[in-house]
Amino acid sequence: NAELKQGLTFLAFKLSSQLHDSAEVMRYFVFIMAQLFHLFCFSFQGQKLINHSLETCDNIYHSSWYKIPVKEQRLLLFVMRKSIEACALTAGKIYVFSLENFTMIVQSSMSYFTLLSSFNVS
Repeated sequence: NAELKQGLTFLAFKLSSQLHDSAEVMRYFVFIMAQLFHLFCFSFQGQKLINHSLETCDNIYHSSWYKIPVKEQRLLLFVMRKSIEACALTAGKIYVFSLENFTMIVQSSMSYFTLLSSFNVS
């Protein structure tokens, strides 16, 4: 998580320091956009997984579960209990890919970049 923020901050800072060289600006800009797009793709899919896993319990509850045999009702109860906690796509159990975390990383990176830029008086 911290590495992602620091990486984006560093790239944005390098971009701002290379404004005189249009080829470098383009290179850094494309790289930053590619990194953000890559992170967004993982975050979007992770968010879909979280949403679907949380909906599982409700979908089972609103189904016709009472029409099936008791043995299968117990199995559905087990699935409902397991689906109370959301499944999530993680990076090494350190970072959870979600749109909330994606937004936090972008906001933090921009805050760090603004702070760094304020010290870079040329």
